[in-house]
Amino acid sequence: MIRSPIGLRLSVNGDVKANLREAARLGAKGVIFDAAGELGPERLSESGRRDLRHTLRSVELSLIALSLPTRRAFDSEDQLEHRLSRAEGAFTLAYELGARMVVARVGGVPPEDEPKRLATFKLALSELARRSGHRGIRFAIETGPDSGEVLRTFLDALGQPDLAASVDPGSLISAGLDPVSSTRALGPWVAHAYATDATGQGRAPGIIQQRRSGFPAGALDWEEYLGSLEEIDYRGYLTVWPDPAGDVPEQARTIIDRLKQF
Repeated sequence: MIRSPIGLRLSVNGDVKANLREAARLGAKGVIFDAAGELGPERLSESGRRDLRHTLRSVELSLIALSLPTRRAFDSEDQLEHRLSRAEGAFTLAYELGARMVVARVGGVPPEDEPKRLATFKLALSELARRSGHRGIRFAIETGPDSGEVLRTFLDALGQPDLAASVDPGSLISAGLDPVSSTRALGPWVAHAYATDATGQGRAPGIIQQRRSGFPAGALDWEEYLGSLEEIDYRGYLTVWPDPAGDVPEQARTIIDRLKQF
């Protein structure tokens, strides 16, 4: 039986309050949404932040994390300070809304034979760790371009306790990587985990799960994945991330019902 509470990642489109009420109705205990649009740090006023905290309390939802939208990897010096400043705004907003984590895609770890990119990437991630830690926030790197083994090696070498990993099995499968072995490899660095796969979301899965026969391309072996989270003693949220272009409530219900089987 899984021990993790269920979360739901919400789209910033539409009525925020209605989306939060729907998340609670579907059985979620926490939510993640992008720090963007009307919920961006530069647009959400002090009164708006108070109102959002009140709404979350009224529907008994926790804010698991904010997601920091990123268009570029953190391996380039071009406009790096601007991107770090945007991240810092998300850290402040997360703290004021009651979350203690920000998740983001930062790009793949540059190879050793590209020392300039690698040095910039290390500098940027160290700075993100410093700024997030200053706000009492942990900065979690979303998995995808790298295996858990590669990301674990990078995190171990950098040694920044305010960094973490957020496991996205759907992105890992789409990249041709095994989410089960990646989860095990990341171990204590895992601060958040999604409950999603690469089916029905317009992704191009690179592998078929081979642990058991009969899995279609992009499908997740849920028993193995949840087992790997048990092995690393993960107790955080399992966050359902529906495709916003599809029927979000139906997608969420389907995955939540599947999780209840465990």
